[in-house]
Amino acid sequence: MMPSVILSLMLLPGLCVTAFRGKNIALKGKAMQSSTGYTGQAMFAVDGNSDTNYGHGTCTHTVLEKDPWWRVELPHTYSVDMVTITNRGDCCEERINGAQIRIGNSLENNGNNNHLVATIGSLQSGATETYKFAPVKGRFVNIVIPGHQKYLTLCEVKVSEGENLNLALRGTATQSSLHSLAQKAVDGNRNFNLKNGFCTYTALESAPWWRVDLHDTYTIHYVALTNQGDCCSDCLNGAEIRIGDSLQNDGKDNPLCATVSSIPPGQTEYFVCTKFLKGRYVTAVLPRVGILSLCEMEVFGQRPIAERSLMA
Repeated sequence: MMPSVILSLMLLPGLCVTAFRGKNIALKGKAMQSSTGYTGQAMFAVDGNSDTNYGHGTCTHTVLEKDPWWRVELPHTYSVDMVTITNRGDCCEERINGAQIRIGNSLENNGNNNHLVATIGSLQSGATETYKFAPVKGRFVNIVIPGHQKYLTLCEVKVSEGENLNLALRGTATQSSLHSLAQKAVDGNRNFNLKNGFCTYTALESAPWWRVDLHDTYTIHYVALTNQGDCCSDCLNGAEIRIGDSLQNDGKDNPLCATVSSIPPGQTEYFVCTKFLKGRYVTAVLPRVGILSLCEMEVFGQRPIAERSLMA
């Protein structure tokens, strides 16, 4: 079981990328929807056919109604981190604007109260877009459009289970001071007791930093930070996560992935970068005078696609 996790970015649109990767677990699922109009059955969104012409009988359709929804029930509970949606291409592409993707194990309100992982701003006619987010455990994947007098049409929905590896476990850690402690943040142990020696910390200094060298360049999907639970949990407030290949200024000038507002004591929070970043070095830096303490830093991602294909 994963410890309690705060998914701060669940209330924001998921990261939109252009390609679906991994096994489509929705193909084995059972689909249903709030209503069926114009013979657009729910199962058409999980038939493996991404044809965007509604007249070809491969897209779903509800009636005009309040809060129309579509849901796929997966064979069992998965840790889902990616959903791909194909929009209708022959008409009415704007109907999907504002649709929410929700994932979880509850059927309360037909599953529409589960975790919000992404909101679709808009999709072009016939477009396919993939939404990437920190993993959420669930059996039900819902797409719902809040509002009155709405139609919901989907031409294909694909769902992927998270298969990313914690790259930091193979990495070498260092920090701005008290260097012998740095490796404790990549030992695979989320124990948050600082006083018992499970966490890193630096000296009190200006702009303290911690860094892990992944020993190769990877595409980073998200980063997880575990905060100390027995003392001083606000020490991490304002920390920046930076990812890149440069060691200039100790890696603190690499592109910004995310900024930590706050993490409750002893909890783990996932940070999805505003865009996928490539890099060998993942740096946490506190841009002020303070003590930087990490109980665990996990880095999830893959080699860039081109490099993986060359190695295959």
